[in-house]
Order: sequence, then C-alpha cells, then structure tokens
Amino acid sequence: MEESFSPEGFQVKPIGWIRSDFQQKFGTPRQATLAANSRAHVELAPEYKGRGIFQGLESFSHVWVVSYMHLSQFKKKTVKVRPPRLGGAKVGVMGSRSPDRPNNIGLSLSRIVSCEGDDLRLAEIDLVDGTPILDLKPYLSQADRPEVFSDGWTAKVPPRDRVCEFSEKAAQDLEELASQRKVQEPTRLRALIEEMIRLDPRAPAYLDRKDAQFAVWVAGLNVRFRFHDERFTVTDVEPI
Repeated sequence: MEESFSPEGFQVKPIGWIRSDFQQKFGTPRQATLAANSRAHVELAPEYKGRGIFQGLESFSHVWVVSYMHLSQFKKKTVKVRPPRLGGAKVGVMGSRSPDRPNNIGLSLSRIVSCEGDDLRLAEIDLVDGTPILDLKPYLSQADRPEVFSDGWTAKVPPRDRVCEFSEKAAQDLEELASQRKVQEPTRLRALIEEMIRLDPRAPAYLDRKDAQFAVWVAGLNVRFRFHDERFTVTDVEPI
C-alpha cells in the first residue's frame, strides 16, 4: 500500500555547514577521495555547540558526510545527466554521481584529520564552502566495504586525468603571496590546485576548445589556467 507524505514530513535542519577551500562549483572535485590535499572543518549550528555531538567520532579514520547541495540546478523534467567521463552521453541521474539530484542530497566519504570537542577537521572533501551538513556517520569497513562489487559503466571509460603544471609566473605568484602571508600552506595549496585541474573540470561542451582560458576560485585565490597540447598549465594566481 502506497503512502503519501506532505513536504512538512521531510523538513530537515542542518547540523552545521562545511567550511572548505572550494568557493564555487566549477573546479570542485567530483569525488572527495580524489582531493587528498583538500581541507575543511564543520561549523556547528548554535544549538549543537558544547553538547558533545562529535564525542566518539575521533576514534574513526573516515566519516560519511551527508549534505544538502544548495547550489544544485536539478530540473524535475530532466532525469538524465551527462557525466563528464562519458563525453556527452547520457545516463539516468540515479546511475550517476551527479550533484544535480531530485532532493539535492550529497554523500561524501572524508578522512578525519582531527576531532576535539566541537572542532571536526576533515581532508578529502568535495563540497563547496557553506554547504549545509545534514548528518555525519562513521565509516565502518565491515559494513561499508563489500567483498564483491561492480563499478558499472565507470569501469568501461578511461579516466580524464590530465597533466597539470605551473608556469614560472604562477609559481612566483604563489611564492610571493606566501611571503606576504596572504596564503597559508602554499605547498599543500599548490598540490590541491594541481589535483583539481588534473581531474579536468571542463564541461563536455568545452572539450574541443583548444587553448581556451579557464579560472577557478580556491582558498581565496583566483587561479587561471589553460588547456593546450593535451595538458593544463596554470598561468596566473592572484587574490580574489
């Protein structure tokens, strides 16, 4: 017997918000574990502060982050999406990891860097700064890691990993910003930028545009890059 529910029955409130390096959708890694150098922390909602909501989480290595993807542009009439790795081919949204979903729910597996009191620090994150967090669940290998599995259509298509390098100017830009203390952890930040761009953030419509210029915002920086001769080159790095 089918039951109907009013929207009120599904109302949720965030337990907090993610504070991450990523300041826009473009360039944000498509999977959390592909961004080893990303860092973030959870800013708890006031009603949960000082109440021990994270107690016990510090003993785990990873955590499932359930989020509300507030920047999602899902349209109810469109139930198929074009995953970047398929080069324009479509699959049903439920057969993909697209962030544009009917209920805007995201699921990320992130590594716990530290957890003390209300301070939860994470690595391997794929969420834009300010994303509402709905829940956190510890990763359990005996429950979450199946012995037999299939990667579906993703096993049949090549990854879009590319070479990414810094131009001499871009490297100098980052060094100068670090010397002026406008950038923290420059080595990690450079590695993160390379991770982001190496994954090829371009939309399928731009794949054939040779030498096109692009830009991503990350950790307060405007990072410009171009694709030429089958590789990405970071050309400029400046504060936003």
